[in-house]
Amino acid sequence: MNKRTKNVISAILLIALAVCLILWKLNVFNLPVTFAGVGTWGIIVSIIMLVVIFHSIIDLSFGGIFIPLAVLAIIFDKPLGITAITPWIVIIAAVLLTIAFDKLFPNHRSHYVHFDNGHRRGRNDDIVGGEHNSSFTESESNEDDENGYIYHSMRFGGTTKYVRTKNLAVAELSCQFGEMSVFFDGAEVPSGKVNIICHSSFGEMQLFIPKEWHVINKLSVTLGDCEDRSYVSNDDPNAVQCVIDGSVTFGDLKITMI
Repeated sequence: MNKRTKNVISAILLIALAVCLILWKLNVFNLPVTFAGVGTWGIIVSIIMLVVIFHSIIDLSFGGIFIPLAVLAIIFDKPLGITAITPWIVIIAAVLLTIAFDKLFPNHRSHYVHFDNGHRRGRNDDIVGGEHNSSFTESESNEDDENGYIYHSMRFGGTTKYVRTKNLAVAELSCQFGEMSVFFDGAEVPSGKVNIICHSSFGEMQLFIPKEWHVINKLSVTLGDCEDRSYVSNDDPNAVQCVIDGSVTFGDLKITMI
């Protein structure tokens, strides 16, 4: 399912929810005060969680799957008879499952990215970069990978990365329950096009993009925030074309031109 279809489906669900709330308040129709012991607002939150899970399943964002499922379990704990393990046991279990599945499927977010020269990169290609957990790190990427692909991940910590490669084509970034800052001002893009694929779940990611580049923002944001300051990017048709793609779920992403 492409991003456009995914966004249309989730938008329809949210619009339907907004219309129902308005009609409910205007007494056009009555929503049940409780549903299996769950109040109206609990049902509303549940619908929003289902939209988040829908997005996360498509993006294979485990944090966006297990955490909303934990929220649903807390909301419906009485009907399900699981009050003995809510809320903290369920939340801890969701976090542990997120970490476990990310370790079992470390490259589950890799995309095929097409280039103008007809080549593409995929999840079976070599990865340059690293993965960090529960730490605060600062690093540089100086590798001149033949295909210009770098990967960087952070969970439960903070990291600052300086990309210095002379052949950048694709950068895949993942941040869950942490902070990540990535500087691209030292990177060279001989092909004239670079794809930055971001996945931020319950974390904060900052991208520092050279002002000489032309940014195209294709990010999908679900119950998060994207502060895009790329309006000052270069509009020259010969400028490096930087396509920023991916998803932000319960997180923040900032794009700053430097």
